[in-house]
Amino acid sequence: MKQPHDNWGTYYDFVYEQTFGSFYSNLTNETLNVINEILPTGRILDFGAGTGRLSLPLAEQGYKLIAVEKSIGMVEEFKRKLDGQNPTVEIHNCSISEYENGEANLAIALFTVLSYSITEDELSKNIENICKHINQNGYFFFDLPNTVFFVAGRLTNIHTNTFRRLVELKSNNENDIYTYREQCSGIFNGQEFSYEDEFKIRYWKICALDKLLRKNGFNDTLKSFPQFNSTGSTYKLYKRQ
Repeated sequence: MKQPHDNWGTYYDFVYEQTFGSFYSNLTNETLNVINEILPTGRILDFGAGTGRLSLPLAEQGYKLIAVEKSIGMVEEFKRKLDGQNPTVEIHNCSISEYENGEANLAIALFTVLSYSITEDELSKNIENICKHINQNGYFFFDLPNTVFFVAGRLTNIHTNTFRRLVELKSNNENDIYTYREQCSGIFNGQEFSYEDEFKIRYWKICALDKLLRKNGFNDTLKSFPQFNSTGSTYKLYKRQ
């Protein structure tokens, strides 16, 4: 079954660099710094790992990394980037709820990962499985897009001689579910490229996640992350009791 981002994993990093410029790299660095503070050393489970934006630099820092990514297109690009590099990352091409391997001291689900859970049952199963694979006294660090992200309608509209990208969100008028549509084309490594993508995402309230996490033995640390205020998402850190 086709997954979001399957047909543009090769261009994923390039597209976001072109879209957000230095903000994208700064966000990555800020995220790495926060993770360093939460867990100075240990094993990390990266759910929705994409092409390794966080997994690869964390592995280079000495963490033990387990990456979980459902999109085969993203996994293939991740493996290409990993080929010949020193850091070792254990990669699993499966959904969050299907992951069945080792536990970790910290699990992360960042860059709107949880919004890909469309139904309450899917979100519940994903959270339950994430919690199942976090060690005692371990942490779960995640973000949820705020309403401003969903009501924007048009998220991105860039048109230059070498890069064009249009991203729109349309409400399905049911249960906070939206359809994400993207068209992109340009020049990548001297070659023309183009792709289209469409999938559903959902707005989840923090209270919904809080209820599920508490049910699975996790409590809110109440730690705030002002460095991410400009992202349009709320970042939360929970700890297993």
